[in-house]
Amino acid sequence: MRRDAARAAELFRKSCKGKDSNGCADDARALAIGEGQDAKPRDAIPRLERMCKAPSSRACAHLGEVFARGIGRPQDASRSEALLDGACSNGAARACVTLAPAVLREGDRERAEKLGQRGCDLGEIAGCSWLGNLYASSNDVVRASVYFARACEAGFAHGCAGQGYLLIESGADPQKGRALLQKACEGGESKACDVLREIE
Repeated sequence: MRRDAARAAELFRKSCKGKDSNGCADDARALAIGEGQDAKPRDAIPRLERMCKAPSSRACAHLGEVFARGIGRPQDASRSEALLDGACSNGAARACVTLAPAVLREGDRERAEKLGQRGCDLGEIAGCSWLGNLYASSNDVVRASVYFARACEAGFAHGCAGQGYLLIESGADPQKGRALLQKACEGGESKACDVLREIE
């Protein structure tokens, strides 16, 4: 499923005008990173900081992401991790999934796996797909397939690509694998399109 960033930004603004706190947090994040509009981090970051202090776990999660990416100011890894960790503990699924790769880069695979699992269980499908990647990287094909399939069934193109590639690579079901890669390609996963061209 392709994401319409401009439409998403419009819906976030509408939700915020309706006094929905999560909508306001999403609206500020979209403004900070320039999703579907021109980026205005100087306007957006103070809004996120106020909402985070309110407190809003969702706003803290977005603020942690912004600091991790160095948007509007230099990267601040320690502050980013503190914000993301707190937001994840308070049920912000996206924060768990944003933090997991950073923790893995630091060498703590066990904690990274738990963060990805929490994000996936809380409904952030990108976390399920990330777990698929994690398990695939260690040749744990069974668990990788489970999480890729979960992500794919929820409409996440990367999950379909991962599942399709595993089915072809293992020889378990090349026909289904191609169909899943095609679905991922149509959903905007360019690597799936590349793999399809290579195997044709």
